[in-house]
Amino acid sequence: MSAPTMNNAALQRIFWRLHFWAGLLCAPIVLFAALTGLLYVLSPQIEAWRYAALDHVAPAAQPLPLDAQVQAALASQPGSTLRQVVPPHAADDSTQVVLNSPRQPHDHRAMAHGPDHHGLPDGVLVYVNPATGQVLGSLPELARFKTWSKKLHSSALQGEGWRWAMELGASWMLVLMATGTVMWWPRSQARGGPGWRALRPRWGRGRATWRDLHAVVALAMGGVLAVVLVTGLTWSRHSGARFSALQQQLGQESPRPPKALQSAPGNGPPLSWQAAWDLARALAPDVRLQISPPLGDTGTWRIENQDRSQPTARFNLVLDARSGAPLFQSGWDQLPLLSRATAVGIPFHRGEFGLWNQALLVLTALAAVFSVVSGLAMWWLRRPRGQLAAPTLQRQQVRQAPLWLWPLMAALAWALPVFGWSLLVMLLVEGLRLSWGPGRAARGHPPPP
Repeated sequence: MSAPTMNNAALQRIFWRLHFWAGLLCAPIVLFAALTGLLYVLSPQIEAWRYAALDHVAPAAQPLPLDAQVQAALASQPGSTLRQVVPPHAADDSTQVVLNSPRQPHDHRAMAHGPDHHGLPDGVLVYVNPATGQVLGSLPELARFKTWSKKLHSSALQGEGWRWAMELGASWMLVLMATGTVMWWPRSQARGGPGWRALRPRWGRGRATWRDLHAVVALAMGGVLAVVLVTGLTWSRHSGARFSALQQQLGQESPRPPKALQSAPGNGPPLSWQAAWDLARALAPDVRLQISPPLGDTGTWRIENQDRSQPTARFNLVLDARSGAPLFQSGWDQLPLLSRATAVGIPFHRGEFGLWNQALLVLTALAAVFSVVSGLAMWWLRRPRGQLAAPTLQRQQVRQAPLWLWPLMAALAWALPVFGWSLLVMLLVEGLRLSWGPGRAARGHPPPP
């Protein structure tokens, strides 16, 4: 057997074992992520049904000043402090006021970024009729379905400390897709293989049918799933930090207001909510905005787009607390290429581009569920009764692996730290097994699927 042939055979065996263990161990995480992702993707329709009485009002010819609406919200929640206001954008929108509840610490960081309980939102949303100042109702932040489903999907409602689990599943899912594609890739018809006919499932053939469907469904939705996984990892805890560091090194970060940016000190009153909103609307008339008030004597008004479904309408503005002079402004035109990619990719991941985006993500989530179910079915049909039947891997096959495999795995481990830590554990276990094992190939095991 020639060296390239041996290398290919060894690579197939390594990939099969890697694919098997990754699929078996990560199946619960992938199922959870896909099903909770389905809930989140469908949240616009669920929220429209559940919160119509809070979100929408009869259009008014002359709404009250925004300051009066904010005061009405504060009066309904004694002891609360302001965090953010989302003024009405459409004529029938209510005003949404986000408050920090009295039991929360009112420090600068909490008010600027939103207080939380171990990573879970803990504020209060108050809805006000812009025409009358009537408080329509209030909800804890986490009671809003979209927020609840988002936190369920990202951390199983366990706070920031559990985000690693979703990151683990997303990282290994990329490895599963890559290894599965390499193992499935057919030889061309000119070389005696099935060629494109491998895309046609062989019906009624038990495990072979499951294998064909497993591959075809994964290939059909693989491109979309890869985009979903990569975009999700860009704002994950550990891989996201790597991505941010890469952005910074390449000069591809989104422009952000300097941390030391302050309003000029003075004795005059701060700009009113209505005046701050009017200044922002003059610069971005077609964007739904969210406004954060100044914090302290030299704080600033911070205004940005609340609706992420219009990446090209991205808007970030900082105003002097008293004069209203713009201290910082950026938008789509100021974004570098990589930041533009994430500005499009993240709303796509969340299904925010409309029904076509939602439908595509629903199909992708169902494809991920089917991949897990069909993979488990293939394993169950292959395994002898009472055995785990993991694909065998011997020391000789590890030695014959292509040299490029090791730096590739190291690069992935660096880019995806949670994957890297779990891979290290897997390699240690495999190393111990190969060191203590008999070192000879087991008999009776079928070739890779």
